Amino acid sequence: MTYKKQILAMAIAMATSASLVAQEAEQEQQEESSSAAVEEVYVEGVRNADLNARAAERGKDNFSSIVTQDDAGNFSDQNVAELLQRMPGITLQKSEGEGKFVNLRGLGAGMVSVRMDGGAMANAGGGTDEALEDRAFSLDSLPSDVLQSIEVNKSLTPDMELDAIGGSINVKTLSALDRGKTSLKFRAQNYYQDQVEADSPKVTLQGTNLFLNDTIGIAYTGSWEKRKTRGFQTRHHSSTLPQYVELGGEQMIIPWEFTTYEENAERERMAGLLNVEYQPNDDSRYHLKLNHTSYSDNDIAMREYYRFNWDNGDEDLAFIDKDNQVFGGSSVDLQQQFFIQESEVTTDTVALGGENRFGDGWEMDYEVVSSRSENAKPDGRRVQFRLRELNALGSYGDEFLNGQLISGPQLDELVENGTIASGAVSGPNGYQYGKVKQPNLNYDNLFLEDSLRKDAVDQFSFNLRHDWDAGLVNYVKTGVKVNQRTRSNDKNRASIVPFDRAVAGCAGDLDCITLAGARLGDFTTYVPVNDNFDHAVITREDAERLINGTRAIGDNYDPEQKELDSTRLDYELTEDTAAAYLMAEMQVLPEATLIAGARYAYTDFTSTGYMALRNDRNEDSQGLTSLDIALPLEQTGNDYGIFLPALHYRHELSDNLLGRASIWTSFSRPDFGKSRAFFEVTDRVVFCNTDPDSEFVGQCNEDPNDIGSARGDLDYQRDNFAMSGDNTVRIGNPSLDPMRATNLDLSLSYYGESTFLEGALFYKDIKDFIVDANGIRMNIADTPFALPIDQIDLFQIPADLQLTNVNTYLNGESAKVYGMELSFSHYFDGQWEDHNIGRYLDNIFVQSNLTLQNSDGNVGDSVRAGSIQLPETADTAANLTLGWENDDFSVRFIANYTSEILKRIGGCTAADISADAELGYAANCRVWADMYQDESLTFDIKATYRVADGVRAYFDAVNLSDNVDQQYFSGNADSGGRILYNVEAYGPAYQLGLTVDF
Repeated sequence: MTYKKQILAMAIAMATSASLVAQEAEQEQQEESSSAAVEEVYVEGVRNADLNARAAERGKDNFSSIVTQDDAGNFSDQNVAELLQRMPGITLQKSEGEGKFVNLRGLGAGMVSVRMDGGAMANAGGGTDEALEDRAFSLDSLPSDVLQSIEVNKSLTPDMELDAIGGSINVKTLSALDRGKTSLKFRAQNYYQDQVEADSPKVTLQGTNLFLNDTIGIAYTGSWEKRKTRGFQTRHHSSTLPQYVELGGEQMIIPWEFTTYEENAERERMAGLLNVEYQPNDDSRYHLKLNHTSYSDNDIAMREYYRFNWDNGDEDLAFIDKDNQVFGGSSVDLQQQFFIQESEVTTDTVALGGENRFGDGWEMDYEVVSSRSENAKPDGRRVQFRLRELNALGSYGDEFLNGQLISGPQLDELVENGTIASGAVSGPNGYQYGKVKQPNLNYDNLFLEDSLRKDAVDQFSFNLRHDWDAGLVNYVKTGVKVNQRTRSNDKNRASIVPFDRAVAGCAGDLDCITLAGARLGDFTTYVPVNDNFDHAVITREDAERLINGTRAIGDNYDPEQKELDSTRLDYELTEDTAAAYLMAEMQVLPEATLIAGARYAYTDFTSTGYMALRNDRNEDSQGLTSLDIALPLEQTGNDYGIFLPALHYRHELSDNLLGRASIWTSFSRPDFGKSRAFFEVTDRVVFCNTDPDSEFVGQCNEDPNDIGSARGDLDYQRDNFAMSGDNTVRIGNPSLDPMRATNLDLSLSYYGESTFLEGALFYKDIKDFIVDANGIRMNIADTPFALPIDQIDLFQIPADLQLTNVNTYLNGESAKVYGMELSFSHYFDGQWEDHNIGRYLDNIFVQSNLTLQNSDGNVGDSVRAGSIQLPETADTAANLTLGWENDDFSVRFIANYTSEILKRIGGCTAADISADAELGYAANCRVWADMYQDESLTFDIKATYRVADGVRAYFDAVNLSDNVDQQYFSGNADSGGRILYNVEAYGPAYQLGLTVDF
């Protein structure tokens, strides 16, 4: 049994055997079922923070998991991501080694809503990929220092926002009136990451004050952090799949390109919260909440590319060895990039509201929230060096992608003998074999870019409730919520070969012209820390000198901003929503209540965007005008209304046992990156010659010279060139419908003084679930918006063109998710009183949770025959904590496990399967292109020590197992197994801090 399976088995065993331990537990002191339960337990330590959370969970109408502070205002972990990943059903998506997004019960972050005190927050920093930005909220922008508790709601009542199939997370900010006392806390810590070997300080000041006989409460938090990280990464090309190739009658799937990265980031975070509350009497409370977060990045990234770029029938491919996953050939590119980017994300939220009780059992609350977020990247800049027409070998597996440059004679020797025995001989002007520094790499490209993403949310909510002291109905509640959201992205980039544009772009500056023709040997270089780099790269100082010296070429190029990357990500979105609900709680038994109600939600979504095609083969090499095609798309969108009924049953079966059952409905709106309007050819446009009088008729290429037309002969191409259907195309889908789910939840919870045990079953029947479909076929007439093909006058696009390699987003037909969630914690009190070591063993505690689930989805026969695992779901998630704690010292050993997650699927219809049956290999059915995130297992250690009254030191060791985030294509027999898509490593990290409570 592997160590991963052993840790998982331990978690299962503890959860399933907990009933034996529970028999020894004493009856728990009963807590009031009220929202104030979180604040009523004022004790320190991991155990007592856990008791606070259990009391709060028990008092809620719905099924949830909660994390709270202890009496000193401390959480058991130092950031939101770490807090959440200890909770049942939670898994994290990480970026730069830190938790960024949350998956809940295996469902992706886009199906989990995150709100602050029940209100929406703008989020311009969302999305791990700028081209595929989703609705996931960036938790790394939200420090735990501003929070009082975190609620993870797994079943939702009609008075909650129901745009969350996975569930919702509500972060509750610090409240002086709820805390009920004046307090002040100061925290200082240092973070150290192994790979960067640098210190990262952080300081926090948090306090509460009460005034005027406790009628006015002010809570405040200020936090500053500067964190340094270094990441190592290897990734396949993001939008071009591995390619099927054939040689000597044998087929093989090989990578198209891969890139080795080293990224050095310095991020400065600041957060501030001010919560002013006024409670003149027991029947009224008013609040003004101001929240500001910002983080600025200074990113330095080095990238080394091997671009093989071979496909079926390519004459440059010379060697394949499927058994050993090795291939080789000529016309390979070696590229290096040095990337510099400063960016800043700011978010400001203002909330003004109140609550009043009046008359006989009436209560109302109301709030206006306005939130603004910006993500500014004002001066991204890159220099690129390249050598072309090289010979190389490539090798791959599920954990690596490698390249090795060889000489032509060596390649010939390999083809003839199957081995290489001779050494390589370098030429005077090309690649220098055996050398780390490559002086002949040409200054091949200059990138200058700036972008600004904005997100704005305005929200109004009103709730009215009436309570009865006796009778069948306990209360009736109704309310409305109106939300307006606008989102935009504007990116401009110049991407040029400096030497080609130097005369016009430099405008007579001789130094600029000289630098435009530079080679890597003209600059100082160094070897990156990442061992996967084969060659030395330019230093930042010389990269900045080169950029500044040739910047004029980029500034003067493309004045109309038609360049592909200046348009393909641009959009403006609007999303107006409105919702109303009605619900009632009935006392169906003395110990049982039933909530029945429904919510109606309406959405009106619109999007603008661009049709963007790269078409630079005909550009004047000395000119500054781009021939890329950038045509705005007419505003398009979708609107829909959803009726969402729900029943929630809650039964106090005994003093220690609580049962819940609920059937409820929910939905998840499409991600922004999938529903925005865009049509993009991912590389240069491939044309086909349609001239019947030409010897090249029917031949296709991106270069006009190769299919019968001189470059620049636009008249001939306009009449006789047509876009090929074999271009790789990405298409957004504004017509996407929301995913809709019917959810069933059953849970049984045991609350003992020293033992907590909970089991839950859940089932989700999802309609219209959204999938990333890669490599499917689509007629251009069937795109979800009208394309302005009649405005293209450089070549023809047939109105019925059949596209054979489309990456897009589609509503599947249906999916089912069902699973089990087990939670267990036990504190060993008084169970070894007769033993000498009992005073030590009594301080041991165990916390564990386990989520097991299965999913089955039908995408639709036009995309995928048969069923698939639901994307973004993990079948298994487990957490196990072993700890020891007394009044002065606490230590925890923590393990987290997540099974593999399907991220994207390849297209495979019945027609594809039939066509492949005739071919004898899977050229059309791309099941092998299904992309997964690999399973992960991490180990952490957390410790605290009370130095003196009110003074505690803490130490965290995170990711001691040096786990890496890894994704792979599933592959098949023709690839020899899995093909790595992406692997990212940030190594272990450590935190040492001091907390002082006054």
